[in-house]
Amino acid sequence: MMQAAAHGGEAVTAAEWERRKQFVRFTAEDAQLLRELHPITVAMADEVMEELYRHLLQFEEAQAFFPDESAIARVKAKQKIYFLGLTQGEYGEAYLADRLHIGRVHQRIGLSPQWHMGTYSLYWQLVLPRVMQAVQADAGRLPRLLLALIKIMKLDEELAVTAYLAAAQGITRS
Repeated sequence: MMQAAAHGGEAVTAAEWERRKQFVRFTAEDAQLLRELHPITVAMADEVMEELYRHLLQFEEAQAFFPDESAIARVKAKQKIYFLGLTQGEYGEAYLADRLHIGRVHQRIGLSPQWHMGTYSLYWQLVLPRVMQAVQADAGRLPRLLLALIKIMKLDEELAVTAYLAAAQGITRS
């Protein structure tokens, strides 16, 4: 298992990010498949956000992070940007910086990893059936699309944990 490490004041360098993508076999073809999936994720984004937050807000621990309706609306909007970023097809340094920032923010506000990681499980439950339904006519492409989505979401999960741990240890971006 790889340990969270700091390189040059950052939780993950650009070179390490490329190595991590290589390790999970995230390829240019995966990026292209995700770009092809983007219109589908755009179409489902609002519905996914509504279901996600309806579920989250059933739990007192999650409610504590949303003091009012404006906070919920603000976070939903940011969450939608995050969600759509999964399929925009650009997975370089800007993507890395954004994902590391999210992990640091969650650590700073006191959101425990269980809630962050649990949200990925909710994403899987909300997104996979919708993608499968939207692409069912192209059965040959569906497995490749799903694998590309799984790869980028697993990379995101790992980045979130890495950034969270680095922030907890006081390792910040310069």
